Amino acid sequence: MEPVRSPSRLDGRTARLTALVIALSALALMLWLGREDVGFVRAGVSMVTGEDPAKAASTGNPELDACLAQRVGDVDKLLAEGMIKESQYQAFKRRASSYCETQFPVAR
Repeated sequence: MEPVRSPSRLDGRTARLTALVIALSALALMLWLGREDVGFVRAGVSMVTGEDPAKAASTGNPELDACLAQRVGDVDKLLAEGMIKESQYQAFKRRASSYCETQFPVAR
C-alpha cells in the first residue's frame, strides 16, 4: 500500500489566490509599460486622464518639437497613403522620434 500523503500548502486557497494576484499584477504592469504601443491601452489611459492621445506634449526644445512634428507627420502620411502597413507604423514612428532626439537632444 502507498503511504497517505498530506496535502501540500501549495494546493490551498491561499496559494491559488496569491498566484492569481501575482498574475493580475504582472498583466497590469505589462499593460502599463506598453501603454504607448498598445492602442486599446492608450485609449483607456486617455479616457481615465481626459487627455487627447493624439496631442503631443511639448519637450521644451522648439527645434525638437518641430522635427518631431515634421518626421512623425511624414510617417502618418505614409500610413494614410498606404505606403506602410499598420504593423510597421510604430517602428517607423520610433525611428523618426529617435532621429529627432539624436539631432536635437532634450536638455535635462
